[in-house]
Amino acid sequence: MPLLFLLSSLIASPVFAKAMPVELGREFRLKKGEVAAIEGDRATLRIVRFINSPCPKGARCVWSGQAVITELTVDGKVVPEDAKTRPYDVLVKDSDFKTFAVLVVDEPEAACRRPKAGHLGECLRGLARRRSDPALCSKIDDERTRGFCLEDLAEELKRDDLCEGVANPTQHCLYLKAKKAGDRKLCEGIVTFGARERCLKEL
Repeated sequence: MPLLFLLSSLIASPVFAKAMPVELGREFRLKKGEVAAIEGDRATLRIVRFINSPCPKGARCVWSGQAVITELTVDGKVVPEDAKTRPYDVLVKDSDFKTFAVLVVDEPEAACRRPKAGHLGECLRGLARRRSDPALCSKIDDERTRGFCLEDLAEELKRDDLCEGVANPTQHCLYLKAKKAGDRKLCEGIVTFGARERCLKEL
C-alpha cells in the first residue's frame, strides 16, 4: 500500500505532469500544478506559489502584497531569477493570485522592450548589472539612465574606463573625478548619499 501511494504521488507531481508547449513572447494561461514547455523540452516553467495579501485600502504599503512565484528549469536545472545566464524572463500579465496567472516568457532584452515591463532604460540597466555587460548600457537611449548604467558597472567591475562614456557623471565616476582632482566641491554633486559622504571623508 505505501508503494502504491508513493507511485501515485510521483505521477501527480509537476515533474511527471504533461507540459503545455508555449511560444516566446506570446501570452499563455498557467494554473498551479501545470507545466509550460519553452522551446520544446529544453526549458519548463511552473507556478510554485501565489502570494495574496493585498495592501489594505487607505494604507501605505511598500509593495502590493500580491505576487506569482514561478520556477524556471533549463536542461533539468532550476535557474535562479538573479542568475547572470538566465535565458528567459517571466512577465505576469494577469492573475487572481489564487489559482492561475497569465504569463509571457521571453528573452530578457526582448522582455525589456515589451509594454508594461517597466521603463525600457531602467530595465536594460538592471539587465546590464545582472549580466555584468556594459554593451547593454549603450542600448539605452536616455543619456542620464545610460550614464547611471555605465557608472554602476564601472564601480562593480572596477573598470574606470567605462567612465569615459558618461557625459555627466553623478555617482561613481564623479567620485573618481573628485579624487583625481583632489576637489571636495565635486563630491557635493554625487547623488548617492553614501558615495557622497565617502568622497567628502576621503578628501
